[in-house]
Amino acid sequence: MLSAETVRIISQQREKLHHDDASSRPLSKDYEYIGLLGEVRFSELYNLSVDLTIKPKGDKGVDFYTPIGTIDVKTAQKPYNLLVEHNKVVADIYVLCSYTPPDIIRFLGWYYGELISISPTSYSIYGILNHSIPIHKLYLPITLPL
Repeated sequence: MLSAETVRIISQQREKLHHDDASSRPLSKDYEYIGLLGEVRFSELYNLSVDLTIKPKGDKGVDFYTPIGTIDVKTAQKPYNLLVEHNKVVADIYVLCSYTPPDIIRFLGWYYGELISISPTSYSIYGILNHSIPIHKLYLPITLPL
């Protein structure tokens, strides 16, 4: 099990690398850390290999390559909806997790990327056009066929 301290160090390195990128949009304090911690805990739950490298151009919207398809994990402190930016739906499956201090990750559900891409869009308070899937429409975490 990877320690939260190690995850924090890696996330700080990623944040520093992407600080001046036009595409970088830290939406909350510890944005990189919360996202990476969700990926790490998901990888531990499903015995998947998590990519901890620091990539100048990010992960291109895919966190895991599995026999059932690609997976992107989204982790939020206020996970009312699964949000995926419009025209950036690339993974086969999206997983929504919640983050609660100190370092608690809960897996809330998942949804198919193909269905997300045809879902309605709306603008966030940050001006980002997102597909938004309400949490009650997500498939339960234990039904993810990994």
